[in-house]
Amino acid sequence: LRSDTREATYLRSKLACDIHNRLGIPSISANYINLYINDQFMGLYIMMDAFKLSWAELVYNDTNSTSLYQCKNFYSSLSLDAADTCISENDDVKDDTEWRELLIALDNAESASDIEDIFDIDQFLTEIALEFLFGSWDHFLNYGHNMYVYKPKGDKWKMMLYDFDAELGQDIDNALIESIYVDLPNYMQRFYFNYYDYTFDEWDIYHYHITQILIHDDPTRFESILKNIVAKAFNPAILFPHIDELKEFIKPYVTADKTPDDDGHYPGFLDPKMKGYSLEQWDANSEFTTIKCSTDYRAFGLKYWILAKYRFVCQYYNMDCDSKYMDENYEYTIDESVYKDENYSDLLVEEPAMNESESTSNTETSKPTTTTKIESTTSIAQPTSSINKYNCQAETIGYSCCPSNVKLTLFRDENGSWGYDFKNKRWCGLSPYIDHSNDECWSEKLGYKCCKKCFTWYVDKNGKWGFEYFKKCGIPKSCYA
Repeated sequence: LRSDTREATYLRSKLACDIHNRLGIPSISANYINLYINDQFMGLYIMMDAFKLSWAELVYNDTNSTSLYQCKNFYSSLSLDAADTCISENDDVKDDTEWRELLIALDNAESASDIEDIFDIDQFLTEIALEFLFGSWDHFLNYGHNMYVYKPKGDKWKMMLYDFDAELGQDIDNALIESIYVDLPNYMQRFYFNYYDYTFDEWDIYHYHITQILIHDDPTRFESILKNIVAKAFNPAILFPHIDELKEFIKPYVTADKTPDDDGHYPGFLDPKMKGYSLEQWDANSEFTTIKCSTDYRAFGLKYWILAKYRFVCQYYNMDCDSKYMDENYEYTIDESVYKDENYSDLLVEEPAMNESESTSNTETSKPTTTTKIESTTSIAQPTSSINKYNCQAETIGYSCCPSNVKLTLFRDENGSWGYDFKNKRWCGLSPYIDHSNDECWSEKLGYKCCKKCFTWYVDKNGKWGFEYFKKCGIPKSCYA
């Protein structure tokens, strides 16, 4: 049972499962129930299958399977380096040689033909295409989790996704920008918030080896599967009526779920102060209206995401698509009463301008970008050499060094540690200036450029890694200074 409280519509998990089932691939299903505990109404819930041993027995007649692995931990890249991020569903399995042999084969493969006999490539490409269409950030391509890998008896290994409450435009900012910095407008303006217009190359953040050989090296097969999904399942002509049917079916139950009792308490909420999304948000977000999420991020309108992604894919891949929905004059309504601004401009505040005496010849400077929090430090900026042009790293982008009484580090980025001068109401630099212009990029020998910034996404035996412009990059040594 899932409450799916992070999203307003009760539809995202259901739609994702229905699309999987319509395509005829191994997947789970979803439906709805009213939940009562000791005769107390707890609200509307989504009831879903799970990829457990009982599922393998029911669907594949595979009793007590030893080949069903859940990849719940982050960065399950289907590579031997990440073997331990996936765990067997069978507690009796102590020897995972079969699992590791699969990962070794995937690591060693140079093309689809090398793994065609052991790995269900079409299933994998279908799931990846759905991640792209759904705007999925909580599965393989981004966080590398929420999937199972399963080998039915006498069959190939298959990758299967689960957990769909964050699909179709829900909380994408959570993954791609993480934090909303209201006092750093220049930082926020660097992001392109129309995520439905991202290409697959942009959406595939890490370019794991398996997506490299199966998609990027030769996208023909992937694009064929993607186009088939759009024609057969992911298009407004099919999904809009289905959404309407589901809305009509669950509306009485949603209404009951949104109705408080005589004491003002809402069903299922143990905290009496909580009430969840409103009925108006449910209705609007099921249609075309972007709303504010319970996480303080945004959820694109369900139909809006489908329409926008459909249009982008049709145009990008030169598909012959439904003219009704490709028409830019296609009309839909927005509920302004619950609408959420899509680029957070309503939240941003401008930082006070520098005094004229503090300005530098560099008139087009950027604000410090909050990336990685570190522990407080008592160090202050000091010149490192008498020949240095700058006293602190912040001066290189037009900011002042912190006065001696400002010692607390609030955040750190590619320009070092930053404090805040409350007297003058401005950010200031704490890190001494160090010239890194001649530093070598350690990751270039591995085929990756060094990052411009310092935000670390993960660490492996080679070092710290980030991603920028949707490409993997090495964290430069200057970030450790």
